[in-house]
Amino acid sequence: MQRYFGPEGLLSRNVSDFEYRGSQQEMAEAVFEALSAETPLMAEAGTGTGKTWAYLIPAILSGKKVIVSTGTKTLQDQILDHDIPFLRERFFPKLQAVCVKGRGNYLCRRRFREFSYQPTLYSRSEALLFRRFQKWGSRTDTGDRAEIAWLPDQFQTWNEVCSRTEYCLGQQCEDNGRCFLTRLRMEASRANLLIVNHHLFFADLSLRRKGLGEVLPDYDAVIFDEAHQLEDTMGLYFGVHFSTLRLADLARDLKRECGKDPKKAKNFQPILNIAQQLEQLGRFLHHYFVKLNGNPGRFLLDGDSAGSGFVDTFDRIIHALEQLNGHLAPLCEKNPSFEVVSRCSLELCQAAQEILDRKDPALVYWFELTQQAVFFSGTPIDVAFVFRERLLAKTPAVVLVSATLSVAGSFDFLRQSVGMPPESREMILPSPFSYERQALLHVPSRFPAPQEPGFVARVAEEALEILDKTRGRALFLFTSYKNMHEVYQRLKDSLPYPLFIQGQKPKRALLADFREQIDSVLLATSSFWQGIDVPGESLSCLLIDKLPFEVPDDPLIAARMAQLTERGKSAFFHYQVPRAVIQLKQGVGRLIRSSRDRGIIAIFDVRLLTKNYGRLFLRSLPPCRMVHELDKMDEFLATWESFPENCPDGVSAS
Repeated sequence: MQRYFGPEGLLSRNVSDFEYRGSQQEMAEAVFEALSAETPLMAEAGTGTGKTWAYLIPAILSGKKVIVSTGTKTLQDQILDHDIPFLRERFFPKLQAVCVKGRGNYLCRRRFREFSYQPTLYSRSEALLFRRFQKWGSRTDTGDRAEIAWLPDQFQTWNEVCSRTEYCLGQQCEDNGRCFLTRLRMEASRANLLIVNHHLFFADLSLRRKGLGEVLPDYDAVIFDEAHQLEDTMGLYFGVHFSTLRLADLARDLKRECGKDPKKAKNFQPILNIAQQLEQLGRFLHHYFVKLNGNPGRFLLDGDSAGSGFVDTFDRIIHALEQLNGHLAPLCEKNPSFEVVSRCSLELCQAAQEILDRKDPALVYWFELTQQAVFFSGTPIDVAFVFRERLLAKTPAVVLVSATLSVAGSFDFLRQSVGMPPESREMILPSPFSYERQALLHVPSRFPAPQEPGFVARVAEEALEILDKTRGRALFLFTSYKNMHEVYQRLKDSLPYPLFIQGQKPKRALLADFREQIDSVLLATSSFWQGIDVPGESLSCLLIDKLPFEVPDDPLIAARMAQLTERGKSAFFHYQVPRAVIQLKQGVGRLIRSSRDRGIIAIFDVRLLTKNYGRLFLRSLPPCRMVHELDKMDEFLATWESFPENCPDGVSAS
């Protein structure tokens, strides 16, 4: 690692803007040791450490087959489009690195051909795009949807032609030899570095557990970047899931398969009758829960939220699926397409029965109601056993990396939530940026608490004064849509700068406008707290309405808190506070993205000063100078014009 990262190393000699960072070399040494000794590592690397190279180069040099799993597409694209090509060109010409995405990202030749013969398009706008889409489908070498940036996200036809697991015929498919996924798997088996995201990684781990094959080839080691997201992602893939959307998909697939041969339409009438019944039951179930629960949201699946209609409707769905499976069984041997539909029907029937019975004490059963469908889930309350037994027991060379893993210098919360073993090594590498000089933290000392009346009005009033001082150039993060919209209404006629709000445009377009219009202000909620990279003058001020505690009545959060209470622990201090600390660190991390950045952080929550747990939050944040009065900002703001000349060059957040 000294040879690459040292002051006179290969990077220093071959990269024009490279600046030696001791913390980067220290992290690279720890990652190389973890991969070699097969000992788990947790590494918190502050913004600007250069953590991506600090794990990619050791991974390449380890001689192992390594998976790098990211939490966001932004980071995945950075690794694939910039880091890998650069490292291959300068240092590792024989490097074989492959990006593997979920099956739904790839075109299925068989489904595409069958759909093109008899297309069922959802709207006039899709019909206008379909001819162009057909041309792409007939010419593409990869089948990767990412090739067609012009295709709208909501292009529903894609669901009819993509390579989803439940529609795969495997070796029985006549296109198996030309299959995009088959070719990708061959490339992945030869590569020594695989780039995936957390969702795909745990989907693969779940398939292996069920004995349903795998998406990824066998591997020797895993590096999780943005590892603070692991607990939430794992819960999505270990448990049980059922939805009215999947029921509608099954009914549509049945109609399509039965309609392929009009001469046999009468023979398929019993199946078509069941398909129609399933559609009706799905619509009734959605209508029933809308009537019972009102607004969209997440709810615990119990007697109060589900009512007697839930049991009756699920019984009828299960009975219909059992009848369907009886009709499909004799058709499967003659027609592989019916075998695919039958497999999907059997899985749905089993999931529906598990949701109805709700017998597994390790799961919390809940449902999410949206305007289009109802999604039922049984999610593990504790996912630590998944990580420990399904991954670490077989692949101990695991590295967890993020800018936000610790709470006030402790990794205890991460160890417990994801099941890291006692022998795991841990390290905290501070950011090389000079936060004492580059950032100022403002926490008002005389201010209403978030639960007090008049809080939002005061937030808007004080924010207006701050934005006047910073001349806009601010990202305003909120913990709720309600607060965001109320502050927006109070600012929109008073602020002399362009004001954007989440929901006006797609996220990417909104960020582009925010970057380009230097003096603009962007108001946003949860999805903007992490993964947003806006270096430079456009983001010179970061405002946060209050500490990001999660709503305790969310079914999964409530179940995890109840489990801690049963163990005699404080759910607030052992669960809610650590998760809020990590979320706040993510939000604050949006401000300083390079050595030339500078700015103000304002958090309008007096609990940072008045509550005991406030000290935990403050100790977890970068070491900024803190002020409590607005006029104390003026001295710091006066240094902005000369600041860049006083800063070292070169260090960037990537």
